[in-house]
Amino acid sequence: MKIKFFNTFIVVSLMVVSLLLSTACTIHAPKAAQWPSDMPSRNVFVAAYEADIVNKKEQDLDEYLLWVFRFYKGWELYRNGWSQVISDSLIGVNDPVVAQEIKTKMEFMGFSIACEWAKNKKERRILTRHVVVWGNALIESIKRGERLNLINKVLSDITAMLDREMGLDEVKAERYYPKDKDDVFG
Repeated sequence: MKIKFFNTFIVVSLMVVSLLLSTACTIHAPKAAQWPSDMPSRNVFVAAYEADIVNKKEQDLDEYLLWVFRFYKGWELYRNGWSQVISDSLIGVNDPVVAQEIKTKMEFMGFSIACEWAKNKKERRILTRHVVVWGNALIESIKRGERLNLINKVLSDITAMLDREMGLDEVKAERYYPKDKDDVFG
């Protein structure tokens, strides 16, 4: 009886995971009329896609735009998108001039990341692990009151990565903040 229950549990679990993953893979990017207004224009991403001849051979436009959309809005496997990250980065900033500078730089950073991260895995220079490191560093920078310093460093690193002046393996948490001696995960 226990074996039969366990086998049924495994089969049902696999079906649920398959369903989640298959629905995540079959969603399409919004068409121009439904493109969210809090994201850069769909047309700028179409232009970025069209300009990359190598990636264009490996990935169709709809898939590219879907990953751009997921980057900004999140999806089943990662709920917080860049639009939320921008909002979170402004919490507690009281100076409107500083808030505008953070917002402008975060929007540019998001656009730069999205254009590259949305590409086919074989072609891109910005990987999910980089986005995770930058997200964690941003959280730390907010705690320390160092948002703009971190944002400027990440923007510089993104430029260097896209210009192939910086290796993909150079983006590590320690690059932005040294490991804490009390870190239970370190």
